[in-house]
Amino acid sequence: MTPEIAFIGAGGAHDIALGNSAALLRWEGQTFLLDCGFTVYPRLVEKGLVEKIDAICITHLHDDHIGSLSALLYHRHFLSKLPPLPVLVGVPELHAKLYTYLHFLMGPVEQFAQLVGPEGFPAFIAAIPTSGLHMPHMPSAAYLFKGANGYLLYSGDIGVPVPVLQRPGWVEAHQPIWVFHDVAFRRVPTHCYYEDLYPWVGKVELWGYHCNPAEAPENLRFPLAHERFKIS
Repeated sequence: MTPEIAFIGAGGAHDIALGNSAALLRWEGQTFLLDCGFTVYPRLVEKGLVEKIDAICITHLHDDHIGSLSALLYHRHFLSKLPPLPVLVGVPELHAKLYTYLHFLMGPVEQFAQLVGPEGFPAFIAAIPTSGLHMPHMPSAAYLFKGANGYLLYSGDIGVPVPVLQRPGWVEAHQPIWVFHDVAFRRVPTHCYYEDLYPWVGKVELWGYHCNPAEAPENLRFPLAHERFKIS
């Protein structure tokens, strides 16, 4: 299994040239946008992809992950004349805060988007709560996509390996699995230090993102999404 995933950007919060980390994932016949930071909407317009999205998954509420969400929703409503877009949010506090944010910007949220909690997700998507593991005050979630041929785990921003990876037997029960994980090349509390992911090298298809490849250390033992999955 090789997932149909294309990163619109794979850089950190301030890597404008690399773009905000976000990806388009084709899964079970639908196209999911994973996050929508401030560089994402212009790139979607440039590539003619605005109308091709079936749903959005939001990992957390930093600008490099939701900074152009309202622009995308406005475009689809006013220019594309499309119905409200499902926006999947993995934990209740994230749902509540995103609704408040969009309501402040846009007014009647339901006119533009359908915010969906885990109880309304398609059966092949599961939310993995990660609140407080990126920043103490920040609600967040990772997302697990399940299919007949394997699994895909998308971490969002998190200061440690996604907790499910550390559960005894979890990786073995979810094979084959592709893991796209944010990484940092120095120890910081907000992103996963690359060496902390080494226990899963060889056990999962591991790819890093949310980083600058030019800063990658010589001892990096797994590939970066920029090398194969960056949208052209």
